[in-house]
Amino acid sequence: MLPITGWSQSYVGTIGDYPIHLEVNVYPHEKDTTSGELEGYYFYDSKLISIPICGDFKKDKITLIDGYFFRPEKVIDADEVFELTKKGNQLIGNFTLKDDTYKVVLTETEQEPLGDFRNPKLTFIKDSITNYKDKQLVWFHEKYSKLPLFRLGNGFTKEQRAVFNPILDAIHLTDAKDNLDCYSWFEISYDINLVNNKFISYLKYYSVYCGGAHPSHGNVGYTFNLETLEVVEDIESLYPNVDFFQKLKSKYQGSENDVQDEECETFVDDSYWKYKTWNLTSEGVLLIPSYPHVLGPCEESYFLSYSELTKA
Repeated sequence: MLPITGWSQSYVGTIGDYPIHLEVNVYPHEKDTTSGELEGYYFYDSKLISIPICGDFKKDKITLIDGYFFRPEKVIDADEVFELTKKGNQLIGNFTLKDDTYKVVLTETEQEPLGDFRNPKLTFIKDSITNYKDKQLVWFHEKYSKLPLFRLGNGFTKEQRAVFNPILDAIHLTDAKDNLDCYSWFEISYDINLVNNKFISYLKYYSVYCGGAHPSHGNVGYTFNLETLEVVEDIESLYPNVDFFQKLKSKYQGSENDVQDEECETFVDDSYWKYKTWNLTSEGVLLIPSYPHVLGPCEESYFLSYSELTKA
């Protein structure tokens, strides 16, 4: 457990000839404030990918290694090691990357590395176009994170592009920042399930590990109403008289594998359906229950056709 009180400091400088930004949170020991622990990150200005670091300090001597958890004995086996001395407003010393060692000079700055330096540099680059009859989705990737996402192109009205493209910009930018903050792995893929005159509906699948005990896997559904120019949050807003849980239970409970049904309790009650993911398709609605991490394998997609939704 780190002490509760602490403070942070940002630095700008170089590892060898490579410009970097570095930020550490400093946690002095309660009984001896001249020593303590540190945690934070650094990134190369050319890459903008945050690399987690942690370490300790004793008076003006600072040791940092890559990773989320620090113990002094880990320094010997660490891939990346900063050994620094604080001199006034600077940190000066060496950085060892496996078998190579580089000089380090870092200077305190009031510039916030992420908000002031990194985030304004994030850029969307056009890649390709996908046609859906008379409508185009234009695909972009963010320059540093490489993550893709589409925007509305030709075939959509000026009003539709004005409303939904900024929303897609914001989603794309948030995912790019999260990716750059995650040094382990961060994967995203998409299923575009419907593009017509009324709706765009797509699923985003993610698989992420950014430290901690477990990776995170899941999905997010997005549906844009092109007629009302609104983001549709709940499928019930489109079908207010449909009890989706009962419809699914009636259709699927009899065909569920007994072992799976016992472990996943898919249709025992509606607890796993309260925060379901959903998407429109040309034929009907896809619905995915939401389970806690330990029951992740239970998440499967279910389908109700439009004709099934309109039946009493």
